Amino acid sequence: MLKLAIHWFWALLRKTAGVCLDLFKVMVPALIAVKILEVAGIFGPIADAISPVMELAGLPGEAGLAWVTGMLSNMYGGLTLTAGMIHPLHLNTAQVTTLGCMLLISHSLPVEITVAARAGVKPWFLVPFRLITGLIFGIILGQIFKATGTLQGTPSVIWSAAEQGAGLFEWILGTLRSMATIFIVILAVLGLMDILDRLGIMTLLKNMFRPVFTPMGIGDEASTITVIGLVLGISYGGGMIIREAGRGIIPPRQILASVSFMSICHAVIEDTFLVGSLGVWAVAALPGRILYSWITMFLLLLVSRRISDETIRKLCNPPEQKT
Repeated sequence: MLKLAIHWFWALLRKTAGVCLDLFKVMVPALIAVKILEVAGIFGPIADAISPVMELAGLPGEAGLAWVTGMLSNMYGGLTLTAGMIHPLHLNTAQVTTLGCMLLISHSLPVEITVAARAGVKPWFLVPFRLITGLIFGIILGQIFKATGTLQGTPSVIWSAAEQGAGLFEWILGTLRSMATIFIVILAVLGLMDILDRLGIMTLLKNMFRPVFTPMGIGDEASTITVIGLVLGISYGGGMIIREAGRGIIPPRQILASVSFMSICHAVIEDTFLVGSLGVWAVAALPGRILYSWITMFLLLLVSRRISDETIRKLCNPPEQKT
């Protein structure tokens, strides 16, 4: 019995190492590129360029810096700037909710888009997809709050992330800690998935989520990985879908649907707590985000059904099957 357990765990370690290797190959170069952009001071000019767009969502133009920082770095960077802007810009709860929800849809683009690209989904599709869906979500929320006059009070800020612009040594340590955390989480997820699969629970979960995923174009082949991405994040779900896409198990249309959905709706527990700690309205951040993402994917499916397989392959060309 002990020998079998050791053999199982050793196989699990090797599988985890393979998944993480595929993931880190795209994460590390993207993180280095973002650090270079940060040091070069590129974020500011980009934020100035999109400031008029922020006004469409009922936000001051200066809020564009927080959105750009979140898009080009990570959620923590965007929320740190958001927290620092609340009092100087006199942001109310409605505005903080709008900005926080835009960050939920559009953040960590260099890393997450690169992960998606390794799964086969083209960046020229996903980048505008995430930018546009994030902006539309913000505009919808902004208009709702403006029309109803709700959430006009001052938000309660109870959280702040580490300061951006950390030194190189601190940045390297932080990156290594993140990679170690990802390895441990993926190891635990793969182990749990294997146990649930042996118990037949994975089949039950697929049946439970089928009515939700089918209208989005996500079939059984990609449903399990999509759930992982939804709960834990695209780094975990994306790393696994890279591996499965390389094996030729998931059809291109399902990869496109799954990765697109995970791109705008992932890590719903962690991210919801993060934005909630800045006073973001939980109804918009969790059920609102999920409903908005589901409607977006349903509309995308209606459009994609009219698109030929050849065009789909231009949008999503999975890596060649591994032998």
